[in-house]
Amino acid sequence: MAVNSINYATMYSSDIFDPIILLPPKENPNCFQKFLHSKYFKYIKKILFAVFILNVMVWGNMLLFISVGAANKTIPDEHTRKIWIEICFQIVNGLLFIMIVGYTPQRIRDVYQFYSAKRQSTLQRHKYTNNLILLQFILWSLIANSIFQVAVAICMWSMDMYKRPMWLVSIFGGLGLVSGVFAGLAQFILKRIAKNKAKTEQQFNGIV
Repeated sequence: MAVNSINYATMYSSDIFDPIILLPPKENPNCFQKFLHSKYFKYIKKILFAVFILNVMVWGNMLLFISVGAANKTIPDEHTRKIWIEICFQIVNGLLFIMIVGYTPQRIRDVYQFYSAKRQSTLQRHKYTNNLILLQFILWSLIANSIFQVAVAICMWSMDMYKRPMWLVSIFGGLGLVSGVFAGLAQFILKRIAKNKAKTEQQFNGIV
């Protein structure tokens, strides 16, 4: 078997892997298990995700406007502006921390299984590529994203706004942003390529 590639007979699916949704239901599921497999649960998750993104955008934009001086007329006092910057920063940091740390167990599981006898399980969840080297870069970038976000949270919550070195927060935040954007963008592009390839193969088989 080649080091940087592996072949496995699986159909590509554009759906995001969700162990709660994709696991086959039990023979006699209880009410809670039925709810987890229902369309209402999917709608609730989408609504919560939309509320989350809306909060990040609102507080993030407010932080940006105050930081660049766009709100100087509305908030003329410099001390008050610094307090609002701190409030916005803490809220955005908390929201990102909740999201990223929530994904961290899955990320650790994927890395662990990739280097163990359960590698096939990771490949099944990330079947948008069969290039193992590229997949390792993606997996470790996600781990780095979690580590840097935790580092930002530690800096934000362990020190007050007057003693906190913003250069340290900026370094951790920048590294977390770069690692997260790389992993997310790489997955998006690879999924699009795999999806288009699957459509092309289906069309070709249909013609044949």
